[in-house]
Amino acid sequence: MSPPKTLVIGCRGFLGSAFLDAYRKIYNDSIGQDIDPPHLNDCYFIDLASPSIRPLKLKEKGYEDALILAGITKVALCEKEKERTRQINVYGTTRLIEELIEEGIKPIFFSSDYVFDGEKGGYRDYDPVSPINEYGRQKAEIERTMGEIGTGNYLIIRLSKVFSLQKGDNSLFDEMARVIYNGGKIKAATDQIFSPVLINDVIKAVLELQSKRATGIFNVCSKKAYSRYELALMLTRKMKKKEKQIEPIYINDLDPEIKRPKNTSMVPKRLFEETGLEFDNVPECIAYIAKSWE
Repeated sequence: MSPPKTLVIGCRGFLGSAFLDAYRKIYNDSIGQDIDPPHLNDCYFIDLASPSIRPLKLKEKGYEDALILAGITKVALCEKEKERTRQINVYGTTRLIEELIEEGIKPIFFSSDYVFDGEKGGYRDYDPVSPINEYGRQKAEIERTMGEIGTGNYLIIRLSKVFSLQKGDNSLFDEMARVIYNGGKIKAATDQIFSPVLINDVIKAVLELQSKRATGIFNVCSKKAYSRYELALMLTRKMKKKEKQIEPIYINDLDPEIKRPKNTSMVPKRLFEETGLEFDNVPECIAYIAKSWE
């Protein structure tokens, strides 16, 4: 069964552009919206502070689902400009969800492992959330909103760090590899632990969940967790560079004014039980990235 026709809100971002490409292989007239004007290649402008999807006439064009990927994702900015970022990430996004539901479109919201406090790690899909910074609080508020107004027909995709195998895209490992290759140093936290996931696996998982008409919350991540320091060291070794280029630090050394959760590792129990999917092995992905930088 194919996934339903899906609007991509945030179609110019790292994840959004990849999703729009994937949907266009199934529905070649798929469109998206983004907060960055102007209109380009069927990616229409949306003001997320005051959103409106009605002019798109989605139901008439066969749309059933909508991915919500747009928003302000910089943790420091959310902390320093709480009210401005809330206008978009909370108030505007809530209004967008309400409009989608009114139009009969299933909202699919992309959340973050930052909804957890990071005290214990190993968080399951329906574990209580307890964010410790503004970015996490904003994500947690939308998760709660989805449960309250989503009438049961909604999806929350909770992600950790997403990376790709594409050289030059500035995702997690590509950014590290560039610094290592050029002989630079990386400060990597030994106590920042998370469950990275390949972007291809995220897309595969979401399309499969859509095809199954799944609802509720799903952690979408690798089964194994790593510290940022472990990952940087692994990449350095695969690139045959000097380990002293990786400087171990504590996460609180980055910016003491911003609280960051330490161990946000998640358990993708529902995802693998309900889909039977297998994800790419992170060390093998790191080896591939290292080879591309030879």
